[in-house]
Amino acid sequence: MTVHIEFDPDRRFTDQFELQWGRLSATGERVLRRTARNADAQRLVHAEVHAGNLLGALPGSTYPPQLSRVVDHDLNAASPHVTSTYRGVPVAGQPGAPLPETLLTIFGDLLTAIQNLAKAGLTHGSIIPEFVLWDGSHAQLVNLGETVAVGEPARAALDPQWQPPPGPDGLRLATEAHDVYQAGMVVFCIALQHGPAGAAAAREELGIGGGSALSALLEGVFADDPRDRPDAHELLRRVEDARYEPVWQSSDPSDATTATIKIPQQYSPMPAATAAAVARAAVPLSPSRDEFRRLVDAKRQYREERNAPQRVAWRFSRGLLDVLWYSRDELSSRIIMGAIALVVVGVPLLLVILIATNLGGSK
Repeated sequence: MTVHIEFDPDRRFTDQFELQWGRLSATGERVLRRTARNADAQRLVHAEVHAGNLLGALPGSTYPPQLSRVVDHDLNAASPHVTSTYRGVPVAGQPGAPLPETLLTIFGDLLTAIQNLAKAGLTHGSIIPEFVLWDGSHAQLVNLGETVAVGEPARAALDPQWQPPPGPDGLRLATEAHDVYQAGMVVFCIALQHGPAGAAAAREELGIGGGSALSALLEGVFADDPRDRPDAHELLRRVEDARYEPVWQSSDPSDATTATIKIPQQYSPMPAATAAAVARAAVPLSPSRDEFRRLVDAKRQYREERNAPQRVAWRFSRGLLDVLWYSRDELSSRIIMGAIALVVVGVPLLLVILIATNLGGSK
């Protein structure tokens, strides 16, 4: 695809990429072109284009503004490149702690980005302050070349302090819980103005604040077991609820400062839920509403438990196929394996077609 981009004359070089900023002539959006300088960078360029295609193909929705969008690429060039939107500056290194409303917006936008990646079967796996941009109004998650398919091994190239603890089986898999942990750590770092911490240290520091708004917002996010972490939907509900709390209390008991949380008027990370959130804040709680919420949560839990065996079976089948496929280096072996797979899948399907045809012809 080709679009008209006005590039800045300045270029910057890293070990992996040549970086050049520009602006889309049609919309004025800021973009960043990354040109690969080695084989590993080429892999990242291909992965970002693939992720952009999956996100752009999500049915019934526009491209999520919380994620960078691929606007141009060339994978066949001698040095492949990809150009993506780049809105704002990284939250890393910005002076001073952000306002509570800013922190809530950043967290809400990251959670919405995580949800959209999950819909496309992806996890980011590298949510760190350098890859989270802020333009004064909203956050954008960039560097989609780091994305990993859900259920695959998570990348281990990051500082260990950004990596969540492995699961009960000792593996660190790319799941929504992995991204939730890292998004929570970003909020933890920019709220308290220091670097990342291990899961136990983060829980201990949040515990110092007792019932502070930050500890309530991030409760369970740094759990050792991924199954014990709240999902993005639950955390978005907390973000919406926190917007209507009267004050934001520091996690440090010696810090008595508070700040009023203003309710944004023009945007919410969950547009469809804004009206419901306003109604929830205006209507007093009742036993019937509490019962309804309990039933909804029970139904969601039932569906998750019911679908768990299917997800496990699919993950096992895919893992077995990967092992069998990549254990064969010869082209002939892979062709034979592919033929066997076609027979296994095609014969039952053919039988079903023949049976349906015979039944239809006998009427």
